[in-house]
Amino acid sequence: MSDGFDAGGTQGKGQTAYHYGRAAEPLPELHVFSRLSELDAAYAAELAQRRARQETLEREVVELAKRLSAPLESAAAEAPKRKGFFSRRAKS
Repeated sequence: MSDGFDAGGTQGKGQTAYHYGRAAEPLPELHVFSRLSELDAAYAAELAQRRARQETLEREVVELAKRLSAPLESAAAEAPKRKGFFSRRAKS
């Protein structure tokens, strides 16, 4: 059973990604593709979680806005109507 070490007690060249980088050799395409696939899957999962959180927050904000604006709408309906910002009310 081999543990990756040669007879001299040092690890054989090319056994790990660390050694590929140390020897200035490019990583095998399969390793690069595999690592990119892992990162892509992690990013997709994080993005889906953030989108779900955003949708939840948007619903909460809309519900709070409706609840908080209800008293203002009823007060506006009861207030007398004015023609414009600077207009004066007609004397009756």
